[in-house]
Amino acid sequence: MAADNGKIQISQNLLAHIMNAGLSLASLKLLMALIHHQELQELWSLEAIETPCVARTWGEGTRLRSVVGPKRENGATSLHKLIAEARLTELFDEIRLVERNRVLEWQFSSLVHELMGHRQVGYYTLLDLSEVADCRTLEDLSYLVMIRHHYKAKAPKIVGPSATDWGRVRARHMRSLARIAKMTGVTLVVAETRDKNDYNLHHVTCRFCHTETTWWISAFKKHPVGAKVTLLDSTGARRVDPATFDFTRLPGVVPDPP
Repeated sequence: MAADNGKIQISQNLLAHIMNAGLSLASLKLLMALIHHQELQELWSLEAIETPCVARTWGEGTRLRSVVGPKRENGATSLHKLIAEARLTELFDEIRLVERNRVLEWQFSSLVHELMGHRQVGYYTLLDLSEVADCRTLEDLSYLVMIRHHYKAKAPKIVGPSATDWGRVRARHMRSLARIAKMTGVTLVVAETRDKNDYNLHHVTCRFCHTETTWWISAFKKHPVGAKVTLLDSTGARRVDPATFDFTRLPGVVPDPP
């Protein structure tokens, strides 16, 4: 059995696939616990792409929930929900509960094994399962995945939603961004702009920095005219004027080269 450090390398292509599979937050979390469990059992093999049954495995429900939650659940409600939702996807050849709903048995599909195999060429995102467990909403998990995916970039940037109803969903997304900024220790600079052709359509971009980034100050402070800019870090959220704010105070933002 492989050593457990509480983290999992998930193929970027598989991660994109499961995040777009229409699963609930609880099911997405449990799915990542299953992927992690299979890693510990050393069952992500090239052979399983052609013959998925060689990677058939099982895990106790209480153990899986202890990794990502829900941790105080009585019964197997979340596991039943995972099974019902998973059967509507291409992720499993088989998934079921046995031993009076105490044990989950599953066999990932060849597609999942094929996508997970893309890790061999370095296309993966490293996720800490304790951070996954702390996500409260689907937006939290989505932003966590994006930030961890781009975390090692020198000048990382993620894109939020483009929406005509941004005023209605803004508070929810900003709360998620604030929680994930605090969780991951990054500083986020969120720019909200209106589409140049459609006044009602809003776009959101987020530049982020930390001690290992190398953002040139001219690139970090450059935003479209009229952008509403909010800085989010461990201390909270505050509006800033990109024309006057001293971004060199932030970690990983440096003066332009001479």
